[in-house]
Parts: sequence; structure tokens; C-alpha cells
Amino acid sequence: MASCVEGYSPAALSGRAFAFDGVVVEIGPSVSDRGDLDLNYPGVTFKVQEWFSGGRADTVTVDLPVANTVAYGEIPEDAYGVGTRLLVSGEPRWDGSPLDAPIAWACGFTRYYDPETAAAWRAALR
Repeated sequence: MASCVEGYSPAALSGRAFAFDGVVVEIGPSVSDRGDLDLNYPGVTFKVQEWFSGGRADTVTVDLPVANTVAYGEIPEDAYGVGTRLLVSGEPRWDGSPLDAPIAWACGFTRYYDPETAAAWRAALR
């Protein structure tokens, strides 16, 4: 299990720098690693269905952990792939604007898409 800095709730999303509903279109190299500070998270490119906060582009690449990403439990590496729809929220890894070296948060802050949760995110962030 992941150690969570903050417990998930729709209201807690307001503390994240970005949040969106997106479909995975590509999985590639990290966008947040710096030299020896490699987390081994892939850079996942999403076609954004809806921005809740922090961005406006049609696509965005975010480093996404392969385990403990969705809800709270351990999940296999193939828990998401091209075509998977996720609700993603997180922070810039090294400070800066919301999408400077963005990294998705685990512990429920990034999860599989469902209409009810998307509506709760929309209500909490608008």
C-alpha cells in the first residue's frame, strides 16, 4: 500500500495543481525525471475530455505511477494502457506552473473514470 500524505476526497482536489478527465493515447518516457532523480514513472499522454482545473490543452503528458495509481490498492503494471479513461490530478514535481513536469497523485487522487466521480470533481473544482 502507498503511504498517503493526504486522504482523498473531492474537496481535497482543490489542493491539487491540476485535474482532468482523459483517455490514454500514448505511454512514453518520463517528463519529470532529472538526472539521478528517476522515479521510473512513464510519461502518459492523454487526450483530455474535460479540464477541471490547471490546464486547457487538448492533450497533456503526465508522469503516472504504475502501482497504487487507481483507488488505494496495489494494481498490476497493465492497469492502464492506450484507451484507458482516467480521472487524473496532481502537482508539478519541481514546483512551477501546474503542468511543469507534472506528476499524478496516487491514493485516490487518480482513478478510473466513472460519471459519478467526474461529477463530484466538477462540482468541487468549479
